[in-house]
Amino acid sequence: MMKCVFAIPLRGLQGLIDSVFKFVQLPLLCLHYSCYA
Repeated sequence: MMKCVFAIPLRGLQGLIDSVFKFVQLPLLCLHYSCYA
């Protein structure tokens, strides 16, 4: 769903989500882009 909204490759989406988590200071990481279906 996120890929359709932002229209970016999965690698870029992974970096975007990781940046958002870092910005809101959550100790989470996005799944590796090769794990997406």
